[in-house]
Amino acid sequence: MAFSEQILEEIQSKSDIAEVIGSYIPLKRAGRNFKANCPFHKEKTPSFMVSPSKQIFHCFGCGAGGNIFHFVMKFEGIEFPDAVRALAEKAGVELPRFTRSEFEQSAYAVQIYKINEFAASYYHSTLLKTEAGKRAAEYLEKRGVSEETITQAKLGFAADAWDGFINFAKSKGFETALLERSGLVISREEGGHYDRFRNKIIFPIFDIKNRVVAFGARVLDDSLPKYINSPETEVYVKSRHLYGLNFSLQAVKERDFCVIVEGYLDFLIPYQNGIKNIAASLGTSLTESQARLIKRYTRNAVILYDGDSAGEAASLRGLDLFVQEGVNVKVAVLPKGYDPDSFVRSEGTAAFNSLIDSAADLFEYKLGILTSRYDARNAAAKSRVCAEMLPTIARVNNAVLKFEYIKRLAERLQVREEDLLTELKKVKPDYTYEPSADAVAATDVCPGAKAEKILIGLMLDDAELIAEVQKHLKAEDFADEKTRKVICEIFKSYAAGKALSAAGLINCLEGDNLCSIVSEAASLTEIITDRQKNLIDCVKNIKEQNNKNKLTELRNLINVAQVMGDGKKVEQLLAELSGLLRSSKEFARR
Repeated sequence: MAFSEQILEEIQSKSDIAEVIGSYIPLKRAGRNFKANCPFHKEKTPSFMVSPSKQIFHCFGCGAGGNIFHFVMKFEGIEFPDAVRALAEKAGVELPRFTRSEFEQSAYAVQIYKINEFAASYYHSTLLKTEAGKRAAEYLEKRGVSEETITQAKLGFAADAWDGFINFAKSKGFETALLERSGLVISREEGGHYDRFRNKIIFPIFDIKNRVVAFGARVLDDSLPKYINSPETEVYVKSRHLYGLNFSLQAVKERDFCVIVEGYLDFLIPYQNGIKNIAASLGTSLTESQARLIKRYTRNAVILYDGDSAGEAASLRGLDLFVQEGVNVKVAVLPKGYDPDSFVRSEGTAAFNSLIDSAADLFEYKLGILTSRYDARNAAAKSRVCAEMLPTIARVNNAVLKFEYIKRLAERLQVREEDLLTELKKVKPDYTYEPSADAVAATDVCPGAKAEKILIGLMLDDAELIAEVQKHLKAEDFADEKTRKVICEIFKSYAAGKALSAAGLINCLEGDNLCSIVSEAASLTEIITDRQKNLIDCVKNIKEQNNKNKLTELRNLINVAQVMGDGKKVEQLLAELSGLLRSSKEFARR
């Protein structure tokens, strides 16, 4: 079941993270904090830190981090609800007694579903029948969404007003408490409420029983955050739903495989163009619950995420989840610059189907990525490849198939099969593996990543610094995609008048990677005394790095234009380059 933010905060406030973690592993005092050898990877020198004041843990060796719930989940190998229940019992916090099946049959659940259906109709009507909805309708038309799809998916529009929906809902007899509990309105600290969704296209999210359980919303331009979503409620847990599966369920059963894409339009455009066996993972990395949901209807899946590095990473994570659930999984690779939505509109349905038909199996896809990252001609690089391939192979339940993958890996890396089988035995129950001391995972892939994380830590330490950061930087100025998601959450909470601690922010984020970013960011500011100076230095570092990236991009574009013989384009780009160089010099003199 979903747990309210208030319940999670109560459990955290009544729990001492040092005491909880100390009941699992021995901790040693280190100033205000505690340290230990990390329980999640092998190490001789302690790099695992626990901060009682910030209620977080972080390992500077393997990058594991999060709050009290994440530690218990990771250490005991359990899911979030079970960790919450275990910690609530220790802290003496009474949880709601409804099971999900009991709740869905209760009168209160019926009211939540009712208000969601009402809201979907309200937003749909606003899109189709009001002057305010015309711009949104034009946007959808430009994106290739047909009127039939708009009607079937009940797409809508939230007008640019703070209280348009809440006033209309109250006039129809809905209580404010119910509207807030459903996530459709937000309470103000000074009293009153306001609409969660404003000036955005609305995508109702259905469960497989065709009930509206939540909403996604998209801006009409390129401002950030591009999407906002309903919070988790008693009828909606994001990780358990796939967008569009209610529409595609029959086709998935008939064709006996499901194409998994990422976002709303990535589902809608292919679906309306005849790709019926498709579903979207709601803009997040695939979860275990989503993999199990697909497994109910088919044992075959094709992952088709964007062709960028983020899509590649999400595909890799999805592979392991499907393998673990016993689903036969392949990966289709989109050309650079395309997503499923734009590919179908540009290349057509036949090209899309051809892309799916040529999908690579999990072994070839993952090994291809790893061998392109590492020069597998030396021992250290081979060790790195094994560090990522063996945990995936370990998830394969079929012994014959598992041995076949070992055989192919041995051939590709030119190592002995018996050596790989020996290493395979070292893979832990949580599918982690330490091949050797020199196979250290890469940390910050973005040159300005550390400065970005320090800014996160500073803003969490002092909410007044958020406005200072916003004077100099926008969310899109943060180059690292995961860091940018954390920044957007901080900015959104600040705009809503809500202060977040590190542990509280982690509760608002999905995915271990984002949690680790927050825990690392909070840890990096432990020894900082002059916060203002560090803030200025980090802002300067980020701006300088962004300018370097823009300069590199412009020079590359100039080279391409010169090769193409496009003199006008070269002239235009040279002018941009000259202006950027001038602004860079002026900034450097400050």
